[in-house]
Amino acid sequence: MRNIIIIILSVALAAAIISGLILYQRHLDTKESLLISKKSLSELNEKVTQLNKETSALQDQIDKNAKKLIELKSAKEHIAKLENEINLKDQRLSEFKEKIHTLERNLEEEKNANEALKSELSSNDSIIKDLQERLQGSQTHIRYLEEEVAKVHSEIQELQGQLKDIKEQKSLAEIKKVQLKATYEKLIADLKKEMENQEITIKNFKDKISLTFVDRILFEFGRATITPKGEKILKKVGEILKNVQGKKIRIVGHTDNIPIMPEYRYKFPTNWELSGARSSAVIRYFQKKIHLDPRNLEAVGRSFYEPIASNETSQGRAQNRRVEIIISPKLR
Repeated sequence: MRNIIIIILSVALAAAIISGLILYQRHLDTKESLLISKKSLSELNEKVTQLNKETSALQDQIDKNAKKLIELKSAKEHIAKLENEINLKDQRLSEFKEKIHTLERNLEEEKNANEALKSELSSNDSIIKDLQERLQGSQTHIRYLEEEVAKVHSEIQELQGQLKDIKEQKSLAEIKKVQLKATYEKLIADLKKEMENQEITIKNFKDKISLTFVDRILFEFGRATITPKGEKILKKVGEILKNVQGKKIRIVGHTDNIPIMPEYRYKFPTNWELSGARSSAVIRYFQKKIHLDPRNLEAVGRSFYEPIASNETSQGRAQNRRVEIIISPKLR
């Protein structure tokens, strides 16, 4: 554009000069023409000067415009970049608008759900209260059950201790049972003759042995002093009992229902005293002669209140007049 202006100005200048020259030639012969030509030339020079000024100004403007053109190009590039960014922003804005729309829709749904939950919560207040009461009751019951479990554990430990004691007792009882069996067999063997004469009866029960002596083998009629024959038999029995561990020996005296004869009533007013004296005599013999532990001995008098036969006959009364030695395990 600058070159075009310069060319135009140059053409105009050249045309002016040519025109001046033509005028100068035509009016050379006349002064007026010369003056006119000089005047025209002067004017043309002024115009040229003016044109030069304008050209310089135009050049400056052209330079300024060139700079502005560069700035404009840069501005266009910047604008294009901005437009690209604007397009990206618009795209993201559309995406955000879509997200906002989705979020608004979700928010509305959540609000509706929240309202529904509030309504449901309001309607379930009574249920919640009931559940809380039940929960409190359950917790109380759980604490009770925990206490019961602790008690049961304590009882289990106690039962385990008792079971241990029972097992020990069972083991001890089995040992005592074996001892009683051996004692029974020993008594049978050593008192075989007396048993054959029906003077002694030996019975073996589950956990005890019973020896029954007719009174005539140990005592004279109406008396409580052991006869020599009775001492021999009691010695056999005592020696066997010495080897039995953990035993309890109970001596029980029995009589018939015949009242005590007058000559003996000073000593035995009734059959109670006689039956008790006879059992005590056996106890004293075992303690003094056989040296059995008196803590394991017991004397009992039953008079005629535990008969094993009828007191209406002499034979039955003879059976009822007896002394029993009951051997059983000692209770712990």
